[in-house]
This record gives sequence, C-alpha cells and structure tokens, in this order.
Amino acid sequence: MVELHDDALVRRLQFYARLRATDIALVEGFKARISRYERGEQIITAGEKTGSLLIIQQGWAIRYKTLDDGRRQILNVLLPGDMFDLQVLVKAEADHNVEAATPLTLKAVAPDALRAALDSSGTLTMAFWWTQVQEEAFLREQIIRNGRQTARERIGHLLLELHRRARIAGMGTEDGFRLPLTQTAIADMLGLTPIHTNRVLRMFEKDGLIRRDRTWLEFVDADRLAEICQFDPHYFHADASMVAQLMFGD
Repeated sequence: MVELHDDALVRRLQFYARLRATDIALVEGFKARISRYERGEQIITAGEKTGSLLIIQQGWAIRYKTLDDGRRQILNVLLPGDMFDLQVLVKAEADHNVEAATPLTLKAVAPDALRAALDSSGTLTMAFWWTQVQEEAFLREQIIRNGRQTARERIGHLLLELHRRARIAGMGTEDGFRLPLTQTAIADMLGLTPIHTNRVLRMFEKDGLIRRDRTWLEFVDADRLAEICQFDPHYFHADASMVAQLMFGD
C-alpha cells in the first residue's frame, strides 16, 4: 500500500501511478501561491479568466452553474488533490462557478510549470491523463443519476461515490467519512428539494443502511445500499490505471 503523501496532488496522482522520487520532486517543486477561503466564498466566477491552475490542498469545493432565476445546478464536488480551471491552459474564460463548501486551502500553479513537469515525465503524464478520464466518468455518472435514477438511487449512489473519492484523497475510514455538504447542496447536485433529500437520508437510517452523527456518515450496510442504487465502482477505472502504468510507465 502506498504511504499517503503530505501533498494532496501527489496523493491523488499516486492512485494512478507508482510515482518515482523524481516525479514527486517535480510536483513538490511547483512554485505555488497559497490562498485560503472560508465556507461559501467564491473562488471562480463564470466569465473571468484566471492565470493559474488551482489545486485543492485541504477542504471541499463545489462547481456549479446558476440560471437567471437563481436556480443552481451543482455539477460536481472537488476534493483535496483535485486540479481545476484547466481552461487556463488554452486561455479561455471560466464557464462555471466554484465555491468553497468548507474552509479551503488552494495552491495556484503557473500553467508552464505543469507543462514542464509533464514534458519531463511520462509517468506523470499518464497519471494526469487518468485524473481526467476519471473526472469524465464522474460527470457521466452524474448525468445518469439525474436523468434516470430515482431520488433514493441518486442519493445512495452519490454517497458511495463521495466516500470512495474521500478515501482516495486520504480521508475517512473503510466504513465512513466526514460529509461536509449541506442537504441543500446535495439537493442542488441531484435535482431534488432539500426536504426530499432529508426524507431519503432519514429513510436510509431507518432501514439500517447508514448512520449519521453531525457531518460523519457511516455505512452500516454498504453492500445493500450499492445494490439498491446500482453502484458499480468500475467507473473509477482503478484496474485500468494500473494496466496503463505497466504499459506506458517510464
């Protein structure tokens, strides 16, 4: 098992590749500007241009779009190790908003630093590529959840996905994790109302599927919950990334 690294981005990349000391040194060598945000603070606003790639070191964020009448659709959740605002690589404006869902620490890295690191290491290139493959998979699952699943299936599927992602980021335990999202945020991500979201979560507790203690969520019967919501973790592509490492690693 890979020892968890202090740097969140290194931890994320180690899920996809066996990084060598030289690879880790390249990532650690990024000259970064550190920024801190409080819960609810805006990080990115649609229409603006940013000059840096942003990497979450600590905390959670949400990526969302808002309709003219104020309705909000959360597109996905960003966890430690996630890199966003990749449109800066092509000097494009942001077409979405990003907001801190918890107190947050960000690293801002110059695009040229990432390009130089990827030019120097095939292993890093492969690992970054896999992060984008997985991000696309998360978005596909979000479309399926909101387009075809029931409220019960949507919420169960999202909880299991976030738990697995939190584990990749080095947080939580085998049976649970700290879920800092409000029920309103979960509702806005899944196209539900906060009242309906609360009702489903209470039903999960009554049925012996989960247990909640403030922000801590424990899976009492994860297998049964996975069966109910048809959660198949293969879309995380963990096995495929290891195959790619054997084929394309340096």
